[in-house]
Amino acid sequence: MDGEHDWGRWSREAVELMQSRNRAFIDKFALSGWPFQWDLDAAQIAFVSAESAVVADLCMVGSISACEKTFLWAWANETIPSGAQERLLDVRTFGTTHDLGLLTTAEWPATRAEGLEMLAVAGRVLDADGVFIDSVGDLTLFFVLHRFRTRLLGEVPWLTSRPAQ
Repeated sequence: MDGEHDWGRWSREAVELMQSRNRAFIDKFALSGWPFQWDLDAAQIAFVSAESAVVADLCMVGSISACEKTFLWAWANETIPSGAQERLLDVRTFGTTHDLGLLTTAEWPATRAEGLEMLAVAGRVLDADGVFIDSVGDLTLFFVLHRFRTRLLGEVPWLTSRPAQ
């Protein structure tokens, strides 16, 4: 952010940037409609075809609980493996530096809209190649993605053990 600290403008720019980067990776790899799987232990996501996968490193940003109506940062969630959240320290530090409580408070009341904003902000701070959202039960999960590459299915060991979502 610049010296003026216009959080609203900076946040809107982050959303636009991540939307643009998502379009770019989807178009580059022609991923529209592909099934996917992610693995927090491997800290990766894979978009799967019959013989290959487009794999990206992931960092879980956080989650929204529909039941509790709260956003929880992944760094405050002890069930998230350290490898799947290690880069979040940079987002938290950014929040501390710019006095942005939403980036430094572990859990707070939120809706999906706030979760999407935190995802875009994290994506911008971490210079992500894209972002991804998934749902599991009552949770909406938010991920930033880096380093897209194509692999044969056999080159992604965690992927071959489960069916694609």
